[in-house]
Amino acid sequence: MFQVFQVFKKKNYRFLYFATLTSQMGSVIGMTAVMFYLLARFSEQPYYATITELMYSLPTLVVFFLVGVVADKMDRQKVASYSDWLSAILSIILIVSIYIGWMPLVFIVLFLRSAITKFFAPAEIAIVQGILNKDEYASAAGLNQMTNSIFNLFGGAIGAFIYWTFGVYGAIVIDAISFTLSGLFIKYCSIPEEIRLPNGK
Repeated sequence: MFQVFQVFKKKNYRFLYFATLTSQMGSVIGMTAVMFYLLARFSEQPYYATITELMYSLPTLVVFFLVGVVADKMDRQKVASYSDWLSAILSIILIVSIYIGWMPLVFIVLFLRSAITKFFAPAEIAIVQGILNKDEYASAAGLNQMTNSIFNLFGGAIGAFIYWTFGVYGAIVIDAISFTLSGLFIKYCSIPEEIRLPNGK
C-alpha cells in the first residue's frame, strides 16, 4: 500500500491514472445508457441491443493488429489524448444520431467510437512503463487491475444509475466530458520524447 502512495507522488503517473479512470468512465457509462435506451425505446426489436453489443465488441477484432503498431511508431502521448478527444466528438455525434433516430448512423458511430477507444490503452500502458521503474510499475499495474475490476463489477450499475437519473442524452454528455478530461490529463503530462517516441520521429 505504501508503494502505491509513493507512485502517486509522481505527477505524470497521477495524471495518467486519472486519465485512465475518466476514459473508462466514458467508455462504460454511455454504452450502458444506449443499451437501456434501445431496450426501452425499441422493446419490440430487442436485436438492436445485440447489435449495440456487437458494435462495442467487433472493433477489437478489426483494429487489434494496429493498436500496438501505432503505440510503437507514433507519439504515444498524442495517440492517447487524440483517441479520447475523437471519442468525445463522436459522443456528441451519437447524441445527434439518437435524436434523429436513424439507427444505422447510431450503430456506425458506436462502432467508430469503440474502435478509437481501443488505441488508448496500449499507448497509455507504454507511457506508464516508461515513466516508472520496475517496482513502481508492479504497484501501478496492480492498482490499474483493481480499477478495471471495479469497473467490471459496478460499471454497468453506474451506467444504469446515470441513465435513469439523467437520461440517455445526459449520460452521453457525461461520456463526452469524461473523454475530454482524460485527454487533458494526458496532454498535461510531461513525458520525455524518448518515451513518447521510442523509435524516433
